[in-house]
Amino acid sequence: MRDAGPERDDALAYFVPEAADLLDIMSRSLLALEHGQGGEDDIATLFRAIHTLKGAAYVVGHVRVGDLAHRIEDVLAAVRSTRGSLGVAAIDAIHAAVEAARCLLGLTDVMSLENVTEVHEQALARLATATPPAATGIGDAGAPASSSIPPAEPVSPAPLAAAPGAAPSRGSIAGMRLDLLVNLAGELVAARRRLEGRLRELERVGEVLSLSRTRMAKAVGEFEELQGSGFDFLTGQGEPQSAIVKKSKPDPLFAELDLDRFDHVDMVGRSLAEITADLAVAQTQVAGLARGLSEDTGWIQRLTGTLRSEITRARLVPVGRMFARVARQVREAASAAGKSVALEVTGESVEVDSAIVEQMTAPILHLLQNAIAHGIEREDERRARGKPAQGKIALRASHRGGSIHIEMSDDGRGIDVERLKAEVVRRGFVPPEVARLMDGTEALELIFQPGLSTASAVTPSAGRGVGLDVVRTTVGRLNGEVAVASEAGAGTRFTIRLPLTVLVSEALLVRVGSEILAIPVNAVKRIVAVPCDEVERAGRAERVRVEDQPLDLLRLDRLLGLTPDEERARLCVVALRAAGRPVALAVDELLGKEEIVVRGLGEFLGSVGPFGGATLSDEGRIILLLDPARLLETPGASAAAAVPARAEPPITPAAPAEPPGPRRILLVDDSISVRKFVGQMLERAGFAVITAADGVEGLQVLEETPVDAVITDLEMPRLNGFELIQELRRRAATRDLPIVVLTTRVGAKHLNLARWLGVTDYVAKPVDEPAFLRLMDSATTPKGPA
Repeated sequence: MRDAGPERDDALAYFVPEAADLLDIMSRSLLALEHGQGGEDDIATLFRAIHTLKGAAYVVGHVRVGDLAHRIEDVLAAVRSTRGSLGVAAIDAIHAAVEAARCLLGLTDVMSLENVTEVHEQALARLATATPPAATGIGDAGAPASSSIPPAEPVSPAPLAAAPGAAPSRGSIAGMRLDLLVNLAGELVAARRRLEGRLRELERVGEVLSLSRTRMAKAVGEFEELQGSGFDFLTGQGEPQSAIVKKSKPDPLFAELDLDRFDHVDMVGRSLAEITADLAVAQTQVAGLARGLSEDTGWIQRLTGTLRSEITRARLVPVGRMFARVARQVREAASAAGKSVALEVTGESVEVDSAIVEQMTAPILHLLQNAIAHGIEREDERRARGKPAQGKIALRASHRGGSIHIEMSDDGRGIDVERLKAEVVRRGFVPPEVARLMDGTEALELIFQPGLSTASAVTPSAGRGVGLDVVRTTVGRLNGEVAVASEAGAGTRFTIRLPLTVLVSEALLVRVGSEILAIPVNAVKRIVAVPCDEVERAGRAERVRVEDQPLDLLRLDRLLGLTPDEERARLCVVALRAAGRPVALAVDELLGKEEIVVRGLGEFLGSVGPFGGATLSDEGRIILLLDPARLLETPGASAAAAVPARAEPPITPAAPAEPPGPRRILLVDDSISVRKFVGQMLERAGFAVITAADGVEGLQVLEETPVDAVITDLEMPRLNGFELIQELRRRAATRDLPIVVLTTRVGAKHLNLARWLGVTDYVAKPVDEPAFLRLMDSATTPKGPA
């Protein structure tokens, strides 16, 4: 993508992040100018960012980015010289150039070299033909007038030599934060030295105690010798055998001096008194060291807390970076849909963790494209309803407490709840009787179902059933929540609540069986103890009442296949909000709240189980963090609790086999071609084949129809093959069911995990028909007693 040689790699490593910041600044300035909200400061900022980008790009050898910036500068200079203003064509051309620069720097989705080259050439061509109009307005009727560009004084360029890799200046926020981190590191070094001094003092106390121990042993030995010699401690009669304590006759030279005389008891007593005094001194020193260590520990805790806060702050970036990235896509989506849409952005300066910005850009774009495709009406329809011809989408960010709230609203047609209910019933997401009982709030939650779309036709931005489920999944994995509200004819509003950082999180630690699990505190609504006789049961589904609200009860031990504790008179219940609806989790014990450092599970384990990450305990034990959004997607959750959004009936053990007939095989694969080809192969061999498109559908089939074996692919939507195997092996009814994996994944890690989960056999695609049929015949033939 880049036209610099290998010798420039080090410089590019510094240049790309700086260029990304400059491009974000340009996008924000253009957006303000486009809506007529920009002033001279925005214009000066735009010029400075372009000039700095141009100089830095040429310095590091990224000529194509430098050329783009130079052409943009030419367009703006032409506007300034004519005292005109930026027209629609010029703004579109600059937006296209900014996006082309992102492509060249690898800041957008991966593209081929030919596509990047094409985007670059098209951007240059548009800049060349973008001649600003003489009028002072943007040009299109109904569009807000842009700020004219006065012939201001030339913008002072940033020093080019310092552009690509310069350290943050002392006066900048980044430089101040860096200085503070350096100071904290210095204080930690001082704290370490103080601890080292305490350790030296402990060593000296240890030496005193060791010497006292030796003297005590000697005194005890003398006492034992006195006792063994028949010496009477009460009368003082008798003589010791040891020469050490034997009384000596006074020297005649000192006989006439009035000196104290010491007998055997005096000598042993004095020795013990000295040892006692030494121990008292050592005890005083140990108590002082304990106080000192307590003070040092508190100091280090304060330092590490401050250091963690500052590191967290260093990771914060303005949410406006994310808004700037999606602004151009919104304009293009509106143009492609033939609609006039204005995007209003507020709260761009609100800061959030850079990891959240990276992960939330695509979901926010999904919401915006969804609003354009489904919400905003065409101009004639809006006029007929008495609305302005131009639709409006507002994107806002704000801090509330310890969270960031991102709100996206539109003034479109809103969501037709009755049409939504009819669509989910038609697609089989919920039965008709359940849909009839849903209120508006419950029905709106159905829009997050995977595969659901109410679009009448498939377009690049709608009708594919992809989007809103991605939003909820991503928000859930960030320990956030998303809520939707809509009013027919007035519009729709999505509110996303996210933590400020993903580096450190508060979690409630609970014990389930022998395992310790963590639950995000921001998902917990209430903790209660519920008497077992107040649990309402309907088949396998259970409910409890928390603050007079009936909640579905999920027993984590059953859901995760853990060994439960003995039955108690009361259930420990944690009420939380999962996937937009409140549920209750039954746990064995609450262990308290802790701040944890969340670590990812990696690509291999990321899709296994309802977990969003892991942390390490003080003892080095791995503690898994539950993901509330994925909890209800766990196989068995819908059977353990009545989940309207999935509406899966309770899973019961397979019914007794029918009279002898063809052996049944469940074939689970998301490819219709594989299902047809392999299914026909098995049917020709005399098997009865039932097919399913993914693991969820496969479990639904097993609820109603017993089978003799299961053939499954590994990579499937909703529930993959590993998760399906894990669920089948967890249930008593299917624990011994033969399972054959049929996949193109032949790597050792896939094969080892499948064997660990207990598959019967592992077959690579394409299959050898005779060998495969012999395998299935053997797998489905009942085995006689051993």
